[in-house]
Amino acid sequence: MKANLSKIKEATETKDINWCLKKNYNSLSIDWHLILEKWLCNSYSVFKDHEKYLILILLVKRTFDYYTTNFVQLNWNQFFALKKIEIVKFSIIDISKELHLSKETTRRKIEELEKINIIKKTKNGIIVQPEFYNNTFIKKHEDFRKSICIFISKFSMILTEEKIIKEKIKSEMIEKVTYQNFSYVWKVFFEMLIPMMVDFRYSFKDLETWHIWETCLVNRNYEIQKYLKINNLKVNTNKEFLKINSKTLNTVGINAMSISNITGIPRGTVFRKLQILVKKNFLYIDEKKLYNPNIEIDRKNNFYKLDSDNVVRLSVFINKLLNLANVFK
Repeated sequence: MKANLSKIKEATETKDINWCLKKNYNSLSIDWHLILEKWLCNSYSVFKDHEKYLILILLVKRTFDYYTTNFVQLNWNQFFALKKIEIVKFSIIDISKELHLSKETTRRKIEELEKINIIKKTKNGIIVQPEFYNNTFIKKHEDFRKSICIFISKFSMILTEEKIIKEKIKSEMIEKVTYQNFSYVWKVFFEMLIPMMVDFRYSFKDLETWHIWETCLVNRNYEIQKYLKINNLKVNTNKEFLKINSKTLNTVGINAMSISNITGIPRGTVFRKLQILVKKNFLYIDEKKLYNPNIEIDRKNNFYKLDSDNVVRLSVFINKLLNLANVFK
């Protein structure tokens, strides 16, 4: 009992995680946006359709909610050994509202998932048949899970420096926790990811366009770090980071062919989406005809609010994962 009480005392709070994230945003931003980009690439590779995959993970997340409510927990191997996943009853209208998709689009995407036997109606209800599970898919998601664990471990080191936790949590420990508690961890991850994707889709009108912009942002982040190092400059907070990103610096953008190769999105689609992003002022073309994100930091600007909201969501996810790791130490 005493050991459990000591662990409760060591529990972190979301407000402290949020404060630390904002204060150290620059050192964490590259890793976090790489994780987002990796998720987008993995999800797009399944159906070549982000919205279709978004609907699927929403349905799976609802099943994870049911598991948690009824004290059911699956580890990594148990989940990926499932030949079918029972999902709770859903309505087109509910999914449409939650994902901010039109009813027509939602209905069409679900019908397409039914045609390829991913969603199937049975006598006993509705199931997801994850026929796209294969060695490549599982390996990509294993790499993705490890990326999250490394990110959390790196952040835990910053938390120790800020005296929020006593000691760094090794990535191997976080890997063990996420493996053993996979269904719960992915439920918490989806609670962060789904509204984030919905907001980005609303801002960029579709997820492919955000995916392309996010790839430009990852490239820009690398260039910013090089610029800071060469000029012996230091920025910390998310506000300072956005300020330096909003300036036109002597950095190298990215071309359409590279974006297509990284994302897996066809080159023609990439060209078309890039033109839209430039027209809407989300991107600008530099003197070398390369693409760069155009970031404004005005508090009234939608990007500023979106970034702040997502830092809060990320804080909630990290806090739950750290406290889960603390219990299993």
